[in-house]
Amino acid sequence: MAKITAQQHHQHPLRLTTAAAKHIAKKIAATPNAIGFRLSVKNAGCNSKKYVTDYLTKIDDNDVSFVEHDITLVVRKEDLLYIAGTEIDYVQDGINKVLKYNNPNVTTACGCGESFNIA
Repeated sequence: MAKITAQQHHQHPLRLTTAAAKHIAKKIAATPNAIGFRLSVKNAGCNSKKYVTDYLTKIDDNDVSFVEHDITLVVRKEDLLYIAGTEIDYVQDGINKVLKYNNPNVTTACGCGESFNIA
């Protein structure tokens, strides 16, 4: 497992807004044995990729981890291409609050917002 520190990189692969950090910290605290938050992607939807989140209990060898707002964030090495530079926010969407991914790499997204593609 690789660990990225603020001293090694000026910008983490992911950034959290304060609202997202508070939400994720509460979810980690409520999940037994959780040690961090993973953002990954999988093939899905009308475009190409879909975000997948998980509150993880261990970090694997093919993971990159770093700390943002005192939260351990984890990304699989093979997913960095798709999500590097993404800001995660926690916003009101209608009557629901949801995590929103502001990904500068996205070139197309489906109308429902469930999947995306990069160039």
